[in-house]
Amino acid sequence: MQENIKKKKFYILGGSGFMGGEIVKYLKSRGHQVFSDKIDVSNFSALLAKLNETKPEVVVNFTGVRAYPNIDWCENNKEETVKINVGGAINATLAAIKAGAYPIQISSGCIYSGGTDVEFTEESEPNFFGSFYSRMRIIMQNALKEIPVLQVRIRMPIATFSHPRNLINKIISYPKIISIPNSITFLEDLWPALEKLAVLKPTGILNLTNDGYLNHAQILEVYKKIVDPNHKYTIISLDELQGVGGITKAKRSNCLLSNAKAKSLGLNLPAIDNKKLEEIMVAFKKSLLNEAIK
Repeated sequence: MQENIKKKKFYILGGSGFMGGEIVKYLKSRGHQVFSDKIDVSNFSALLAKLNETKPEVVVNFTGVRAYPNIDWCENNKEETVKINVGGAINATLAAIKAGAYPIQISSGCIYSGGTDVEFTEESEPNFFGSFYSRMRIIMQNALKEIPVLQVRIRMPIATFSHPRNLINKIISYPKIISIPNSITFLEDLWPALEKLAVLKPTGILNLTNDGYLNHAQILEVYKKIVDPNHKYTIISLDELQGVGGITKAKRSNCLLSNAKAKSLGLNLPAIDNKKLEEIMVAFKKSLLNEAIK
């Protein structure tokens, strides 16, 4: 049962994207007033003018470069990546503060590399610098550290609907995959957590991931069971993926994030076990069927 939370005015930057579009629907369904007109976050004056006009209480920035089909795009488009992922995040935060709103910046935990023996906390120093995307996330995080903004770090977002940025869509599109444990953020658990954070208004860095972890093979086996029993894939090593002569241009972050701080705030994102994964995949299959009908 969801909490009865006082209705607020939100501005969702990036409200037409993978995550932004869905939280707009969620917040509206909960009775909040939501603005989501597209604004160029690299244009501070236009951003501030729109926020002064609409007067939101909370600004959530989901914007980021499209990076299609994956983060290797950033290696070849560095100026655009800096402009949106670094400059845009700073602009969104400063404009929100100047307009009297509480700023939430959606970020990523892809600044770490480690196995199942370590969970990286909000205080852990970054130890992964293998991609331009990740290095720019580190710069953004450091730039915003001492400003009153909440930086929400998610990992490997997974959803019940088909979208190119959904982790399920991503890994089923590759014939060869790595299968390394990673923290996961299930979007249907993320939305009520963000809604609650808009009331609590903490600042600083916060990891928002579900309990436990998954690897790609787990997800694909459930995909084969529920959606496509004929799906084929090959598991390769990390060195085969990103080493000399490998498939990717940039290296990939693999890590577990600690969600202890989130739990201390009353935010409990439950574990995605096989039963939950099967429920997600049933909904995902319906989404694919609806796409086919359209």
